Formats: sequence, C-alpha cells, structure tokens
Amino acid sequence: MADVLGVGAEGRTTKTTMLGRECVVKERVKKRYRHPTLEALLSKRRLNQEVRCMLRARKCGVATPCIFHVDYEEAKIFMSFIKGKTIKSWLQDQPPQEDVVKHLTEMGRLLGKLHDSDVIHGDLTTSNIILSEDNTLWFIDFGLSYVSSMPEDKAVDLYVMQRALESTHTQQDLTDIILKGYKSSKKQQATLNKLTDVRMRGRKKVMVG
Repeated sequence: MADVLGVGAEGRTTKTTMLGRECVVKERVKKRYRHPTLEALLSKRRLNQEVRCMLRARKCGVATPCIFHVDYEEAKIFMSFIKGKTIKSWLQDQPPQEDVVKHLTEMGRLLGKLHDSDVIHGDLTTSNIILSEDNTLWFIDFGLSYVSSMPEDKAVDLYVMQRALESTHTQQDLTDIILKGYKSSKKQQATLNKLTDVRMRGRKKVMVG
C-alpha cells in the first residue's frame, strides 16, 4: 500500500517499497485534453529533463535522490526516499539561531553550485529542500527544472525562494543568510545584479495587482 506524500498540479508523490527498499514514486498527471501521442511525447521529454537536471545537480555536488527507474508509459520516476524534515518544517520548529545560520548558508552555497552548473530548479521553496538525519541538505522535486546559463533565469530562481521565505517564515534575515552562502558561486555577481531587477518587477506587479 503506497502512502501519498503530496499532490500537485503536475502530479502526485507516493512512498512505497521497491526490492525491499523505501522508495518515492513521482507520477506526472496525464493531460486528458491532449492527443495521446502528443501527451506521450511531451511527458517523456519532461521526465528526461527532470532526471537530467537531478543527475547534473548530483554531479556538481548537490545531493538529490537516487533514480532507481523511469517508467515512461506510466510517466513515473522511482527514486530513493530521504528521511528528514523539509526546511519549511524545520524552521517552524524554531531551531537555535546558530543552526539556522549554518544550514541556510549551506543552502545558499549549494544553490550557487547548482546555478554554476546552469541548473534552474524552477520551484525553489523551503518545502523542496530536506534536512536529513545526518544534517545533509537534499534538493528534491525537479519537476519544473531546466538548463540555462542566463543570469535572469537564475535570478528568478532566487526570487522564488525569497518569496517563499517571506510567505511562510517571519524572520526577515533568512534571505540575507542564504545569499551570503550563494556569494561563493563563481557567477554570482551577474545573477545578483539581475535579482535587483527581478525584485523591482515583482514589487511593481504587487502594487499594480
């Protein structure tokens, strides 16, 4: 019997076992309004993109779940289950400030490595990063990820993280802590310059409604 871990617009995630090991199955929702042939093509392309980005992230030193199997017909990815807490849940437990600084600085550093490898996560929220029992940070849910060398795309990735922090956590300095770690990125200056522009556009959009 599979346990449902999450349901979203793009699909659902369940926990089960595979060859005696705990396993997460991510299943993409089939778009019934599309022609079956087109849907199969787009689904395979999206699955390949997600897996490629996860492997690319792992290659550059960012922990991601191990891929066990990809079922293209059923649009499913089977991957390792990570025991731990999401950063969102962990922050809500109000951990010591020194631990917050330590882990969020590391989170920023890892995000910098991700961007140095031109991987755009696409959905960077504190729900998509897990702090495991051995204090490793794992990046999960690459369903919207893609590859891009554009500073603008990386800045938007950072801005999504900033907005997620502001909407779910009350501490105002969390973004600054993450950006401190991010500055170890080799290409951080161009991205941070663009982040200023992205923030301005975001504020204008909020003001205009």
